[in-house]
Amino acid sequence: MLLENNPYPEDVRVRSEASSLTRAGYDVEVICPRGAGQAGRADIDGVRVRRLRIIDGSSHGVRGFVTEYLSAAVLLNLAAVRALAGGSRVLHLHNPPDIFFPAGALFRIAGRKVVFDHHDLFPETLAVKFGSRAAISIANVCQRLTFAVASHVIATNQSYAEVALASGKAADRVTIVRNGPPIGWTLQDNGEPRASSSPVQLLYLGAISVQDGVAGLAPILADLRAGPWPVDLRLTVVGDGDGREEFERALAGHGIADRVTFTGWVSAEHVPELLAQADVCLDPAPPSDVNQRSTMTKIAEYLALGKPVVAYDLLETRRTAGDAAILVEPGNEKAFGEAIRSLAHDPELRLRLRDKARRRAASLTWERSEQALLAAYAALGSCTAINRRCR
Repeated sequence: MLLENNPYPEDVRVRSEASSLTRAGYDVEVICPRGAGQAGRADIDGVRVRRLRIIDGSSHGVRGFVTEYLSAAVLLNLAAVRALAGGSRVLHLHNPPDIFFPAGALFRIAGRKVVFDHHDLFPETLAVKFGSRAAISIANVCQRLTFAVASHVIATNQSYAEVALASGKAADRVTIVRNGPPIGWTLQDNGEPRASSSPVQLLYLGAISVQDGVAGLAPILADLRAGPWPVDLRLTVVGDGDGREEFERALAGHGIADRVTFTGWVSAEHVPELLAQADVCLDPAPPSDVNQRSTMTKIAEYLALGKPVVAYDLLETRRTAGDAAILVEPGNEKAFGEAIRSLAHDPELRLRLRDKARRRAASLTWERSEQALLAAYAALGSCTAINRRCR
């Protein structure tokens, strides 16, 4: 597996997939960036991990991303070539970015298999972040080449599967493997809703970047504090990203910075305990093309803990949450705030949504997705369990 966007095991999707494949008898190696304090090599629950020192350009705009991606393209593609020479039978590519097609082409020439795990709409994400026409054009070419070298495509949702089909992949070469929390999350005790007189505990989980719309929470929270029926609120932000400084400035500008706590990134094992303390969970992702077609993993995680959710009514958010969340008109900050206000003042409504969330979450767990993942590997038709040769 080649991974550039996150270290391992911090990337929850990659960790879930690697662990599932290892339990099924596959010999899995993940090659990824080396995070601060991490060893160059590790064995994590049977998954071999090799970490490389890749330049981190995330805080330096377009130039930084170009530098990072060039560094990653050289190091990770070379690592894949060494794995090919060492006998690897399957190359599993995780995006973003879509820069591993050179190694993918060599695997295909050698008669091996390539799985493209389509996490993100790379060209559309660059359009949101930078708007550079040159970068978007290059990203489109890279995406087409990545689809072209793939023996099989794993899509995170129906919208991404449609992108793969539009690229020319046959339907039997595309499998949807959704992100999802472990089934154990749905069984954890969630406690009783707090009284309406208590401070309402809000929570946001995930990346803080331009496309995530987190800075848009600042005016919403300020209005809730100052409205005719003020809400005594606290917001916990679990995550980090290049948009954090902008968000902090927005909070300070609206006079509510003292109501917000940032935890930074936490291990996946600690996420349920933080979610359990929340009364209402939020997803302020705006209605961009990327967000309409992307599954927000946080939604399934919120639902698994039985949490009332307020989010904008985006295509894949609705496909995930169904009627177990309050989905408001995209971009309507007033409606978003009023949904929070309703939940803050109505513990019974929170209780009803908790029950709906738990029922909905039963079909969104990783155990369901694991079955699809293993079926996709079986569909490769050449590589099965460890120590068996490819046909």
